[in-house]
Amino acid sequence: MSKVWVFQQSTLEVALDEWVQEQINHYPHKEELIRTVALAMRDFLDSRQVAEHKMVMNVSDKP
Repeated sequence: MSKVWVFQQSTLEVALDEWVQEQINHYPHKEELIRTVALAMRDFLDSRQVAEHKMVMNVSDKP
């Protein structure tokens, strides 16, 4: 069975920031690498490839 991740950008940002802090707490000597990985994930999610593979859906912020 395949996984499907569902999240809003704001939820992802909070979760990713929490993950970064947790990783730095456990591996302070790897802080630069951890921050680079998180930045790469953010870059990927904003990439052309994500749009082309229909991995993102834009929705209105208004109900």
